[in-house]
Order: sequence, then C-alpha cells, then structure tokens
Amino acid sequence: MKKFAFVSLFALAMLGFASAATTGTVGMTGTVAPQLALTLPGSFTAVMDDTSGAANTWSIGNIGVTSNYNSWTIAISSVNGGYLKNTADASETATYTMTLGSLASAKSLNTTWTSTAQNKTPKAGTTYALSIAFTASTTTFWQTGTYSDTLTVTISGS
Repeated sequence: MKKFAFVSLFALAMLGFASAATTGTVGMTGTVAPQLALTLPGSFTAVMDDTSGAANTWSIGNIGVTSNYNSWTIAISSVNGGYLKNTADASETATYTMTLGSLASAKSLNTTWTSTAQNKTPKAGTTYALSIAFTASTTTFWQTGTYSDTLTVTISGS
C-alpha cells in the first residue's frame, strides 16, 4: 500500500508539473508609407477659333493621381482667374470653363476649384481628362495675339 501511495503521489506531482503554463503576448505593428503622386500633361498650344459663336474645346491631356490615402482631394486654380489673357494686352480676355474627367464639369476657375474627398486609387493610379471650353463672341473679334493662362494642380491627402 505504501508503494501504491508513493506511485500515486509521484503521478500527481508529475501531472501538476505537466499542466503548469505561462502566457505572454507579442505586439506587432506595421506601417505603410504614404503614397501621393501627381502626373500632369505638358504645356498645350492650339489655335483659337474666332468664328462667330464657335465653341472651342481644348483637350489638354490627362492628370494622373496615385494615392493610398482614404480621403484625398485635387484642387485646380488659375493664375488669371479663369481667363485666357492676351500676353500683349491683358484687358483682352477669353473666359473659359474647366472639365476634369468625372470629377468636374464646366467649372469656372474664378476661384480655386476643389474636388470632393476621393477614396484611395488603384496601385496603377487613376487618370482624369483635363479640358477647357470657351466660345467666340458673335459680335466682336478677339484681338490678334497669344492668349494664355497657367493652372496650378494640387493633391492633398488625409
């Protein structure tokens, strides 16, 4: 009987040791670098159709955006407030509107235009066709010369 008690005590002791456990945790953190890239078309030159009432639409090119921000915006402003100005006589102007793909249609640039918040883009990015439109007067000519404006495009992520 002593032998049985000794074996039982030994078995209980071993089971006690076998069931002992300690728990801990390991924290893990990863970071993703911000991706916010903009590609712009080059400078654009075209002839202005001054025929009475002629609609002029210039397809400037594509603006490309690549962003991993869940909320990003694009803003476009005009140095001349939405006018093509004659470089020799700034009082001679042609008012235009801007279209940017699915984000904006026929928007005046008398103030900065800003898109609504957009979701992150595919890794290949998203392109938006930029164009401007203006119409020749039915009664007066544009003064001969070169008309120009400069657009500033800014993307912001948050």
